[in-house]
Amino acid sequence: MKRILTIALLAPACLCVSPVTATEHVVMQKGTLFSPESITVAPGDTVRWVRTGGNHTVTSGDDCAADGVYFDAPLNSANRAAVWTVPVSAANSTVGYFCIPHCDFFMVGSITVTGAANPADLNNDGAVNAADLAALLNNWGGSGVGDIDNSGTVNGADLAALLSAWTG
Repeated sequence: MKRILTIALLAPACLCVSPVTATEHVVMQKGTLFSPESITVAPGDTVRWVRTGGNHTVTSGDDCAADGVYFDAPLNSANRAAVWTVPVSAANSTVGYFCIPHCDFFMVGSITVTGAANPADLNNDGAVNAADLAALLNNWGGSGVGDIDNSGTVNGADLAALLSAWTG
């Protein structure tokens, strides 16, 4: 009861906190190169590959072999950009990718995904606290930030998960 009362008292003050936003990382296709070739991202961030010319792909995998796990998108005149939202399941890993027609010319890249130690730590500051609660409440009924259980909607189940992980 004390926790619920504390949360109820904190909630109005937390609503003034800005919601957590993901970062967009842009990778340019330049001839038969990706630039930058390597980036570091966090779960929830997006990676946008932008075509400058030619026919290419952005395909996850290593050694010119598609892994079928994360993405396989064209970069051509009909699809001038490819976008990937980094899932929590990719945390603490390195995702290799390449261009199918130009892999033999070393058109490759890598994405280092940082860890997500606690999915309820929505702002990745190492604590589950009022700032995380504010981000969840600001997106109530939506999707994305605050959808701790990846159900597609920020709801009571996510609030329960956040409260059970509360560190203060």
